[in-house]
Amino acid sequence: MKITQLHPQLSVGAQITLDDIRPLAASGFTDIVCNRPDSEVSEELLSGEFSNAAKAAGLRFHYRPIDPGAHAIEQGQFIAAIVRSPDARVFAYCRSGARSTLAWSLANQHNNKVSDG
Repeated sequence: MKITQLHPQLSVGAQITLDDIRPLAASGFTDIVCNRPDSEVSEELLSGEFSNAAKAAGLRFHYRPIDPGAHAIEQGQFIAAIVRSPDARVFAYCRSGARSTLAWSLANQHNNKVSDG
C-alpha cells in the first residue's frame, strides 16, 4: 500500500483492503476517511465493511464520498476538521488517492488555516 503524506496529520492513498486496516492502526493512524462512493465498488469494498473493521482495530471511520469530477470543498473541509483534532492522524482514500488529495487542496485554497501545522 502506497501512502502519500500531505500534512503532518494527513496521508492519502488508493483503495485499501480489509487487510490494510490493522497495519494502518499499528502505524499510528487514528481515523480513516473513505472518499470513494459505494456505487463505484464491489461488495467486498463497501464502506460498511471497512467501518466495522476500522472500529474493531480502534480506528474512527468516516464515509464522505466524492463523485468523480465533483466539487469537493465540503469533503476537504470535513477532512481538515478531523486533522485539526488533537492527536489525530488521518488516512483518506479513494480509487487512486487523487480525489482525496484534490479535496484537501481545495479546502486549503478555501481556508489557508487548515494547512498550518
